[in-house]
Amino acid sequence: MKKSSLFCLLAAAMLFTSCIREEAANVECDITGVDASWIESMPAGFFLGEPNIQKNSVTFLVNESSDVTALAPRFSVSDGATLWLTNDKGEHTPFDPNLTRDFTEPKLYSVLSQNGYFSKDYLVSFYVPQPFEKCDFEEYAFDRDDQKNYHIILQKNADGTLMENTIWTSGNGGYKLTGMAKSAEEYPTVIMSSGGIGNSRCLRLMTCDAGNFGMKTIPKMPIAAGNAFIGTFNLNQAMLAPRKATRFGLQIVKKEPVMMKGWYKYTAGVQMTDKNKQPIDEKDMADIYAVLFEANVNGKFVPLDGDNILNSNRIVALARIDDPGEPQEWTWFEEPFKPMNGKTFDPEKAKNNEYAFTLVMSSSRKGAHFEGAIGSTLFVDDITIEWK
Repeated sequence: MKKSSLFCLLAAAMLFTSCIREEAANVECDITGVDASWIESMPAGFFLGEPNIQKNSVTFLVNESSDVTALAPRFSVSDGATLWLTNDKGEHTPFDPNLTRDFTEPKLYSVLSQNGYFSKDYLVSFYVPQPFEKCDFEEYAFDRDDQKNYHIILQKNADGTLMENTIWTSGNGGYKLTGMAKSAEEYPTVIMSSGGIGNSRCLRLMTCDAGNFGMKTIPKMPIAAGNAFIGTFNLNQAMLAPRKATRFGLQIVKKEPVMMKGWYKYTAGVQMTDKNKQPIDEKDMADIYAVLFEANVNGKFVPLDGDNILNSNRIVALARIDDPGEPQEWTWFEEPFKPMNGKTFDPEKAKNNEYAFTLVMSSSRKGAHFEGAIGSTLFVDDITIEWK
């Protein structure tokens, strides 16, 4: 049965059912998570880190030795929605948890909303990540391919081609819940169309007002610092445990990092406020740093988060601009990686994917604790990590 006819029949059935319900059927059609029991059933060392769900994609980072030719990943979806498989011709068949597919190339899945009116396609891929070398912030996409939604930073391969799946994320998805941004440019994390080095594109991070929404959450979140980092963002945790929602680090380490380099400029906002939005006598400050850390706890990848990203005893090395100041013109920086916790880099551990790496940028150094100055703005361009 063709895609259109199959979906229409299902939609009609759902609409008929909704007529006898007291509440309207759900219109959401998202993949909301990956079945934990399926993750646990895979061989040890198969995955590198956690699955990343954003935009219209689900990305699994895998070891280069992992066999992806016969897999049957399982997902959770929006309440009442149904999951479908999509073949190369665009035809849909009901999801079968026992049907394996060859993920040498990405595969399409579709989610149909409970009310039958809305559907969304997801590209599911299994990807062997490459070490991070440089980002010039020239390429981006819109969340859900909607130009009113926020920017997603795209990453290039060493040969200049775009990665199939980005390694970057931000808190833009959480800020969307506030309803404060009416266009992509009003989100905290934005790729600017010009103004970078050589008048190219660049990254702009700005601390934004979270409005009434941010004052009513528990805990209160009155501001949203512009941020970008290598890792994932768990939107389901964003409201209840925001610092746990930032999942820093990916297992993309093959060599020892020695230097973080790049360009930046910064202007602090006028008034620093605390988590209750009360003025405090401090000056806001930007933050740019990179962390190499031990990836595994009890044999499983455990990312760092907003509570331990700078103080975990698993940190092996850290590069950070300690006092960035407020340079109004583009300023070059070079920061060496310094050993932490008495640890040294072990090449054998790197071969076994036992290290993870993240690079973090924020317009407010205390933004994770919702302290900062609205309007603080950090620009970053051509950031590079040197490895040996």
